Amino acid sequence: MKERSAISSDPPPTTGDAIGELGSSVAIVPAIASPLSPALQQRVEMIQALARLQGSEQYAALQQQTAQTLGLSVRSVQRLLKAWREQGLAGLCPQPRTDRGAARISRDWQKFIVKTYREGNRGSRQMSPSQVAVRVKVRAQELDVEDYPSHMTVYRILKPIIAKAQPPKRSIGWQGARLVLTTRDGQDLSVEWSNQVWQCDHTQADVLVVDQTGALLGRPWLTIVVDSHSRCLMGMHLGFDAPSAAVVCLALRHAILPKSYSAAYQLQQAWDTYGIPQYLYTDGGKDFRSTRLAQVTSALGIGLELRRRPSDGGIVERPFGTFNTEFFSSLPGYVSSNVVVRNN
Repeated sequence: MKERSAISSDPPPTTGDAIGELGSSVAIVPAIASPLSPALQQRVEMIQALARLQGSEQYAALQQQTAQTLGLSVRSVQRLLKAWREQGLAGLCPQPRTDRGAARISRDWQKFIVKTYREGNRGSRQMSPSQVAVRVKVRAQELDVEDYPSHMTVYRILKPIIAKAQPPKRSIGWQGARLVLTTRDGQDLSVEWSNQVWQCDHTQADVLVVDQTGALLGRPWLTIVVDSHSRCLMGMHLGFDAPSAAVVCLALRHAILPKSYSAAYQLQQAWDTYGIPQYLYTDGGKDFRSTRLAQVTSALGIGLELRRRPSDGGIVERPFGTFNTEFFSSLPGYVSSNVVVRNN
């Protein structure tokens, strides 16, 4: 059989003929020393058929069909066609990558990404990697280029820069950008999403409360439930009852249910946090080790876990200081948390 050339002088076939020819078992390639793999055979036949149709009305449709069949983008098919014309069969053979793990973009784009991020984070300004990706897209439009770094490429380039600029975490349990809470029995809870691990604790508010006659009632107890991932306040309970399993259950009920308040409260923002956590992470107080709380959490499918040590409760204890210094301090009857100041 006489060898056929990659470029024929015959009239270009119709789109239907060309697509039908793509499934032909006859290879339209020059003779080579070793047989082609089925995948490479298909690629060669398709690119040759596409080359014969270039400049015809059917070219765009066949180009799209080729890209879909090969699982490539139209841009990649165009590159293959160019490589076929310049290098022949060698241009269609997959080449081993020597730059695996490296950013495959030009040095100019790398400089632009790094410079944009650093200038956007000078002083009090803040710019996220996603904002840098938007700047890259805008820059590409200004330069009228279609091939520019994707947002994932931008993230990969900026990741080591961001990691180097971040101060070391001082909170117990942090490993890089990941929070890991260790339980008393040695289990590691890797906190990766909201409503995964809640924390609960109590404190006595730094404010004295009186009744309508002015008689002193005392300092109320504040119980709060905080989401470990988002640090959002999920729910709370404020009352004069000392910490107990019943108080914890009331705070949990407030955290789990959607919150709705009448207009009489004149609230300026909605409190939209609610749900059921996967774990409740607490200290070892008897109220958290009670049978009643164990029964309630078990019925709700919540794992009850105790802290490894008291110092692991920084996430839930930190809001107590905010409540006392920024809220209770503005109310009549406030008493400083500092014992020396309070006694004076």
